[in-house]
Amino acid sequence: MRISDIFKKATKKLDEGKDPICGMKVDLAETLYKSIYQGKVYGFCSPGCKKTFDKNPVEYADPNC
Repeated sequence: MRISDIFKKATKKLDEGKDPICGMKVDLAETLYKSIYQGKVYGFCSPGCKKTFDKNPVEYADPNC
């Protein structure tokens, strides 16, 4: 399975998310900035927020994952 397929599958379940860094509402189907951590797709409003998350995802990830 390709990474793009994982993103498509995840966005079918939940098209709207919240940027875990800044709290901004993010449309997972539209944003260009995404990361997968422990099987969950996280969307970001900007490359800066994605970079911050990717440096230390455990600090920002949903603790229920």
